[in-house]
Amino acid sequence: RLQSDNMKNKFNHTDIVRNREDAINEKVKLLHGSIFGKPLIKFDINSMRDVWVPYCYLVYHFELSGNTRVKTKKSLRDGKVAIVFDLNEEHPMQYDIYENGDLDFVHKKACEDREMIHTAMSSSDTMERAEQHIQMRIMKRFYGKKGNLTLLSMQRFYRPAVELEVIYKRGSINKRYA
Repeated sequence: RLQSDNMKNKFNHTDIVRNREDAINEKVKLLHGSIFGKPLIKFDINSMRDVWVPYCYLVYHFELSGNTRVKTKKSLRDGKVAIVFDLNEEHPMQYDIYENGDLDFVHKKACEDREMIHTAMSSSDTMERAEQHIQMRIMKRFYGKKGNLTLLSMQRFYRPAVELEVIYKRGSINKRYA
């Protein structure tokens, strides 16, 4: 409980890069889809609210060793790989740390202007799924084998978003974030 109160008092978030109306219009356009300019999917928006969506930024150092028959102290390849983990939808995404640099965070003292979405994922679950993603989607795909991973940093942060409650034609309700 003390940690929860501390999070409400001070937390990190990404900067707001788009105004609310543009973000909503772009998300609605993306959800509709189109073929020759005609929308494919029909839906209504029931409600909208401003929220903070939880994420986790993980940076790992990786090493790939060469042939295992010949033991050498030097690794074949090494470097850094970064993952941004969406804690709300529970899925990882690769972040290109070499091209974009580290994520910039804004430190905020209170979250009174938006409602904070809480997550049930623990730090150990987040790390386990991020490492699995790195091994299968990055190491095996690009290098053909698994590498040795070492966690360099782990930072929880929030992204400002607008939660849209979408009601589709058949009555199913889904929440989307713009």
